[in-house]
Formats: sequence, structure tokens, C-alpha cells
Amino acid sequence: MTKIKICGMTNIDDIKCVNENNVDFAGFVMFFPKSRRNMEPAAVVELMRYLEPSVKSVAVVVSPTLEQLDTIQKRCSFDYIQIHGELSNDVLDAAQIPILRAFNVSNMCEFERWKGCPKIAGFVFDAAEPGSGKVFDWSAVKNIECSDGKIMLVAGGLNPENVAGAVEYLRPYGVDVSSGVENSGGSGKDPDKVREFVRRVRECD
Repeated sequence: MTKIKICGMTNIDDIKCVNENNVDFAGFVMFFPKSRRNMEPAAVVELMRYLEPSVKSVAVVVSPTLEQLDTIQKRCSFDYIQIHGELSNDVLDAAQIPILRAFNVSNMCEFERWKGCPKIAGFVFDAAEPGSGKVFDWSAVKNIECSDGKIMLVAGGLNPENVAGAVEYLRPYGVDVSSGVENSGGSGKDPDKVREFVRRVRECD
């Protein structure tokens, strides 16, 4: 089945949404104050107490430092780290959990650079403006082949209305959504939107 990642957990109701809908991954934005979904480590640890064991936790970060990586791995005990921006050699060497390398589709040379790296567990293909809620041209990744068991998650403007089209066209390992299933005020996930998003994906499967 197509895996589903709901990103931008901010409260206990968001956690209930992913638990009740059998979502595969839950993403927590960290160390990025510009995002309204940014979470402090202590709050993340508390929320993750309620996450079902079947749901894998993902720290979503931009150009992390070694200190931030240490917090993610040791204090928060995440299952994965999703890295946007720069990925330094020091962070790469120190990473002890699988890395999801995220980048926008206007810079596909990044995929060529990282596709053979053993510590990269997979890729998140996002729009040219990550976090913008805009869809990108899916044909840009239509023929991408992730070898060595690496996974491929498609993000960028997905919502309950268009996710079926993405799944049917790309047949990706998984899909990644955040703003597309939020309340109108952006104060958390909308249970109805999450439920409908999951239903549309499962219908494709």
C-alpha cells in the first residue's frame, strides 16, 4: 500500500488524527522558528508519548547542526530525520537514524548527488517553494528510480482533492501532506480532511 505521512504535528488532536487513520509517518517541524508548526523538543517528547508504535516519527529540519541532531536522536528518539537545506558531512557522519533527503524539484542534481549514499534512506520531492502548498509538475519525477531499497515520498500541495491523481500517475512509495489537511486557520489538522485524504489514497491502492 502507498504510505502516508502527515507532517506538522502541533497538538494532541493531530496525534489522534494520525493514530485513528492508520497513517504511517508523523512529521514534527523542529529548529525552524519561521514555521508556525515549529515545535520545541520538550513539547515533541510529550506528544510522541501518545503516538501509536506503528506510526514512525520524523523530525523535519532545515540545515541541522550537530547539536540539533543530538537532540533529535538522543532526547527525542525519532525514527527518521528529514533534512531540507544543507546536509553537512559532519551531520551525515554522526547520523544514527535513517535520513530522508528533501529537496525541491527545481534542483534535481541533488538527487544525483545523494542517491548512492548509504545513510540516505529515501527522498522527499517537494515543490520549488517548499511549504508553499503548491503542486509541482509530477512529470519531473515520473521516471525516477530509487535503488538500494531507498524510498520516495511525494510532497508539495497535496490535498484530498488531488492526491489520487498523484498516486495514480506516479505510484510512489508514499505521499506527504501538511497544509492540505489543516484547519482553515492553520491551527492544526482537520480530522475530516485527514480522513478523506487517507480514503482517497487507499482507494487508489
